[in-house]
Amino acid sequence: MRIPRILLAVPLVAAGVLLPAFTSAPETPAPVVIGMAHEGFVPPGVDDTNIAVGDVPVITIQTGETLTFQNNSRWIHILGPGRNGLLAAAGSSGMTPRHMLEENESYTTAPWNKPGSYPITCPVHPDMNAEVVVLP
Repeated sequence: MRIPRILLAVPLVAAGVLLPAFTSAPETPAPVVIGMAHEGFVPPGVDDTNIAVGDVPVITIQTGETLTFQNNSRWIHILGPGRNGLLAAAGSSGMTPRHMLEENESYTTAPWNKPGSYPITCPVHPDMNAEVVVLP
């Protein structure tokens, strides 16, 4: 006697729908950590001795990710959206209009939910600029 295919398909579909709920949750990806030298942003994996004043690193992230900025210098920094030390409105980026960091402090942005290219700057150090590229 043949078994109808539907009797095999229904349990397999039900297992595929219900089984993921009983497994462990996927790990949350670690935020991208950006260092801050005296007058430059230091992308992950870059030695801060190789950062020249005026370098504009490009930081690429995926939609929904956050960035963490870590002050690894003895200088104060004020972070915000903008270029060449001039702050702009926050718009739809993950940056608040301004955030001050003193020695050994860190700041984690909100999720960057809109794909695009966003400049960030430090008004204390006008040559300290970076470009955040958010991929879909």
